[in-house]
Amino acid sequence: MARLELRLAGLGGHGIIFMGRILGYAAIYAGKDVAMATSYSPAQRGGWSKADLVISDEPIDYPLVSQLDVLVATTQEMLMSELNNLKPNGILIVDRDLVKVSDEICSKYKVYAASAMRISEEIIGTSRAANMVLLGVLVAVTSIVEPKYVEESIRNTVRRKEMIEPNIKAFNKGYSIYKK
Repeated sequence: MARLELRLAGLGGHGIIFMGRILGYAAIYAGKDVAMATSYSPAQRGGWSKADLVISDEPIDYPLVSQLDVLVATTQEMLMSELNNLKPNGILIVDRDLVKVSDEICSKYKVYAASAMRISEEIIGTSRAANMVLLGVLVAVTSIVEPKYVEESIRNTVRRKEMIEPNIKAFNKGYSIYKK
C-alpha cells in the first residue's frame, strides 16, 4: 500500500470522527504515516460530520484527500454528496439499514454493507458502537492494519473504561463479517 485515501461521512452522533481517530492511531501503531482532517456542518443538531484520512507506508507529501480509495457513508445524503469523490472501483462501505445502494452504484464500486446499528444493538444493547462495526468491515476489506492495532487504539483512546470491551466486541463482529 503506497497511499490510501479515505473519507468517513455521516451524521453528528454517528461516531464518524471517533472512528477516524481510532483508525488513525491504529495505523500509527502499525508504523504507517497518517494525516487526518475533520469537518462539521454548522448545524448544532442533525448536522453532518466527516473525517478524511490519508494513510501511507511512505512519508505523506500531500496531507489532503483528492480522490478517495474508500468511502464510508452512514446516511443516504452523505453517500449521494460524496460518491463522486470515490475512484471508479473504489471501496464503498455503508450501513445497509440506513443507506440504500442502487444497482448502478454496485456496478461502479466495490460495495460492502453491514447492518451496523442492528449488530451493535444485538451485541452490546445499544447502537452506539455501530461505528466500530463499520470500522471492522473497513479493516477486513482493506487489510489496512491488523486488528490487534485497532484493539490497541480502542484501549488507548476510549475514555470510559466500561466501553472498551463493547467497542472491541463490535469491531471484531464487523471484521468477521467480511474476513473469513
